[in-house]
Amino acid sequence: MPVVIHPAFTWPRAAFVAAAVALLTGWSAPAVALDLNAFRAEHKLPPLTYSATLGGAAYEHARDMARRNSLDHNGFKERAKMSGGAAAENVSWGCADEDCAIRQWAKSAGHRKNMLMKGVSAYGLASATAENGRKYWVMMLGN
Repeated sequence: MPVVIHPAFTWPRAAFVAAAVALLTGWSAPAVALDLNAFRAEHKLPPLTYSATLGGAAYEHARDMARRNSLDHNGFKERAKMSGGAAAENVSWGCADEDCAIRQWAKSAGHRKNMLMKGVSAYGLASATAENGRKYWVMMLGN
């Protein structure tokens, strides 16, 4: 289950907090990594490791989309630059958990292509819930 970062934290503070939580607790998003990496393994691709930096960038975007009730990739180039060069981003809404989001992305050609991208070594995943209860998900892939 993704680490919940307090909404008062903003990027890049969110990445710092996520990194601190991971370091202090040993958290490494095993359930997500298992699903994502099992999917990649089916296609003979190497596993990805969780990146707190990418996770922080994903959280900031999920939180922004939830605040605006809008699904988009606005600001991806800036997030990619600030997070060390993210290569791709998947966004979705409506899923209650990360398993659903990953399954939803796997069924979409463009999102599937991102999850099966060669040359990436890490991912970040986060969600945020809008006031209306809609949950927004963001996965960032990079190095």
